[in-house]
Amino acid sequence: MNIDQLLKESFQLLGLGMGAVFIILILLIGIITLVSKLVPEELPVEAAPTRNSSTPVDNQHIAVIQAAVHKFRKSRGS
Repeated sequence: MNIDQLLKESFQLLGLGMGAVFIILILLIGIITLVSKLVPEELPVEAAPTRNSSTPVDNQHIAVIQAAVHKFRKSRGS
């Protein structure tokens, strides 16, 4: 094979490869566009109602939390 045939074949392979990549990218863009139109956007989920910070906390709850923290710290050894 001479250099002319090798160059011709290399340019054919170059064109074939670049063309294949171009076609695949165009198909990918089309598929993504189609899916984005078919699938609805996700609606934001409403947050659960939070407790008002000015509402007083029951003393029994505070005592239970303190006991749990104390027991945890005692079991860790610190």
